[in-house]
Amino acid sequence: MTRIISSIVTLPILFIIIYFGTTFHFFLLSEIIIFIGLYEFYRMLERGGLNCYKWGGIALGVLLPVGIFKEVSAYTDFFITSAVIIPFIFRIVSGNRFEVNQSPDPVQRQDILSACTFNHISNTLFGILYVSWLMSYIVLIRMLDHGRELVFFILLSTWMGDTAAYYGGKGFGKHKLAPLVSPQKTVEGAIASLAGSICGAFIGKAWLLDMGLLHALIAGIVISIFGQFGDLSESLIKRNMHVKDSGGIIPGHGGMLDRVDSLLFSAPMFYYYYCKIVWFSQL
Repeated sequence: MTRIISSIVTLPILFIIIYFGTTFHFFLLSEIIIFIGLYEFYRMLERGGLNCYKWGGIALGVLLPVGIFKEVSAYTDFFITSAVIIPFIFRIVSGNRFEVNQSPDPVQRQDILSACTFNHISNTLFGILYVSWLMSYIVLIRMLDHGRELVFFILLSTWMGDTAAYYGGKGFGKHKLAPLVSPQKTVEGAIASLAGSICGAFIGKAWLLDMGLLHALIAGIVISIFGQFGDLSESLIKRNMHVKDSGGIIPGHGGMLDRVDSLLFSAPMFYYYYCKIVWFSQL
């Protein structure tokens, strides 16, 4: 019941922002999602005993999507490069006194220094790439011609796939899909998800886009396959961090990352498929 109430509250707000808002409004919404998603990701790392620069990573991750706007697109490389360089600066400036002083053995201190340095930098960088960079593609989709319709298209296909996977797995699931990563997911649920995403793509084609039937079919398959890998990838992270949900911001749904994990993989793949294949075939 909580899941239904949350959906009733959040979906109309999302619809209003996407349909009536400008690209900038959608960008602001995406930035909020990225901020919350990065906070949840770094909190999971901390709870799992891993080091990171949480607030530095969040700041860099929120700034990185700014580079995709046309007005500052020439600086995209600058934002990406900064996201790589600055965590190293954080580590050097902050020093390593606390970790190094924990052991009187010089060799052991050096091992601690190396491990902590690698963990801080690599974990921070991974969060920026995983959450911020991948989520930025939904903004790129919104900036395309018919971007509003394309966003609805991918959301419809993704959510119908997720819904079909949930009920298909619950009603018919018998064979485990990836038991070591996500014990609840089944092969039957994955097949239902594929069917749901394809149906969502066909509905999106009929209502939203002038897209060929074959392209809609392939787009639905792409969204489903990569969306399921995105879901499983977040499950892999949560399982390694020993947490059930990434957060609790959405009652009945878990955290923000739990709601957008499929999009993190499906949005980039759909973007490239549409830009490189669908768009060219319509010329």
